[in-house]
Formats: sequence, structure tokens, C-alpha cells
Amino acid sequence: MIVVLDSAALSNALGVYFAVLLAIPSVVLLYIFLTRSIRVVGYETRLIVERFGKFHKECGPGLHFLIPLVDKTRSFRWRDVQTSKARQAFNREGKETFVTQQRVSDIIDLRENIIDFPSQPIITRDNVEITVHPMLLYKLIKPMRVVYETFDISHAVEKIVQTTLRAIIGDMGMDDTLASREEINRALKTRIQKIVRNWGMLIIRVELLEITPTASVQQAMNKQLIAERERRALVVKSDGYRLQTKMVAEGNCESVKAISTGEMQVRSLTAKGQSEAKTTIAEAEGQSISIISEALKDFDVDVSQYIVGLRYIETFKVIAQKASQRTVFLPYESDVVGSTM
Repeated sequence: MIVVLDSAALSNALGVYFAVLLAIPSVVLLYIFLTRSIRVVGYETRLIVERFGKFHKECGPGLHFLIPLVDKTRSFRWRDVQTSKARQAFNREGKETFVTQQRVSDIIDLRENIIDFPSQPIITRDNVEITVHPMLLYKLIKPMRVVYETFDISHAVEKIVQTTLRAIIGDMGMDDTLASREEINRALKTRIQKIVRNWGMLIIRVELLEITPTASVQQAMNKQLIAERERRALVVKSDGYRLQTKMVAEGNCESVKAISTGEMQVRSLTAKGQSEAKTTIAEAEGQSISIISEALKDFDVDVSQYIVGLRYIETFKVIAQKASQRTVFLPYESDVVGSTM
């Protein structure tokens, strides 16, 4: 079947074809024009606009119109470091890997952010190799300096932090490095603060996430820690035994003192009682002798002879009771007995 078109229909078909053919590029060009000439900037973000290659203005939050082929936004480079734990087949220990992603953008974010730097080996003053993992909390404060002062600000800050950290820890021993993390953070922030401020960046805080010695150093530190713990245990045990011995000796001493004091008090009381008893007996005998002396005055008898005679008779009485066991020869003082009688 053959269709024959006249000239009018052919011209209409060609007109529609060319209209569609021209409409598509026009729509694309209009879209590009609108996207390039109209930019919306969000809160806490900035946009640097150049006109004919020269700085024109800094665009803040809001709607901005750019002249196509005349105005152009200035882009800058930024590197994002992502830390991950990877375990390889040839290594039993977990190996920390860092993935760096580079992006180019013309939007400058002024909010606080964190740069996670890769871990780096550093040799201390006493020739001990340790691995340090730094982190930086920052804020971009001058967008024009960020895009014009450095080609890659994140890479420049990373190298400044690495070299400064090597210089600080290189002058310290391993023990001082492990115990002086806050001092290292302050010194690192102080040294890089002036440099990065010229690049439009403000350092808020610097932190060392990890300070890891090598495996051999860790083993030596563990052995030292175990030895120190054992030494402390022996010191505590010896101190306890010393205190125990001291307290036992003090207890025995106090016990002996208490017993001696008690015995002394008992002897003192016994002696005092015997003294008082003898005093009482002597006083009673004295009174009895006085009475007997008064009674013997009428008989013209000396009281001493009377007492001697009584003692003599009592002695004979004792001897007489024991006479059945032995033979005793004693003198017989008849004068004394006679006078006493």
C-alpha cells in the first residue's frame, strides 16, 4: 500500500518533527540555566560566587540568582576518613584500616564537625614505637579563606596534625605519653591553632582516641604490671604479719602488766591486812600486859617474868605432846617456874 502525501501535510510533519527536536534541547538548556542561575543556600552554609574568575560575593542563607556564563560558584576539596576494623587471613590480630573518600563541593558547611585521622606510628624519646589515633573537632569560620588559602584544607590539616604530634611525643617518654594525654591535647591544639586559623578553620578540641604500644611492649608492660601486683601483695602480707606480731606482743605485754599489777595489789592488800592484824594483836597484847601488870603490882611480881613463864609452860606443853616420838633433854629452870607460880 502506497501513501501519497501532499506538500501541506509534509510540511506540517516536518514542522512537528523540528519542533520536538528543538524543544528537547531547549528544555535541557532551560533546566541547566535555572539550576546554574538560581541557587538556594541553607542555614549555616555558605556559597562563594566568582564573576569572570574573580571573587564576587559570599552568599548566605536564602535564594540567590547567578548570571549564566558570568557567575560561577567556587568549589573546594575535602577528604572524609572512615575507620573500620578488618581482620585479614594472614594476621590473627585485628588490623585497623582507613578508607579515604575525596569529594568536591561548593557548599561550605559552617557547623561543628569531626575529622578522624588515620592512626600513625610514632617513636618516643626512649625509642619505643607506639600507635596514636588523633581526632579533631573543628568549625569553619571564614568561607573565603577556606576556598582560597589552601588547595585541600583537610589534607593540609592532617599533615600539620601528624607532624606536630610527632614533634610533641618525640620529646616524651612512653610512660609520660600514656599518663599525659591531656597535656598532649593542649599542646597540639596550641601549636596548630594559629596555622589553621589563617585557613578559615577554628580548632575547638583535639583528642587522642587511642595510644597503643606494640605487641612486645604490651607484653613487657603486662609482665611489669603482674610483678608490681605481686610486689604489692607481698608488701601488704608482710605489713599484715608485722602488725599481727606487734599486736600479739603488745597484747602479751599488757596481759603480763595486768597480771603483775593484780599480783602486786593482792600482795599489797595481804601485807596491809597482816600488818593491821599484827598491829591489832600487838595492841591487844599491850592492853592485856598493862592489865596484868596492874594486877601483879599487889604481889610484887615483875610482869616480864610472868610472860616468860607462860611461854615456858607453852613450850613444855608442845614438847610433851611430841615426847612419844623422840626423847628430848631440856634444862629445868625451877627458879623461873617457881617464881612464876
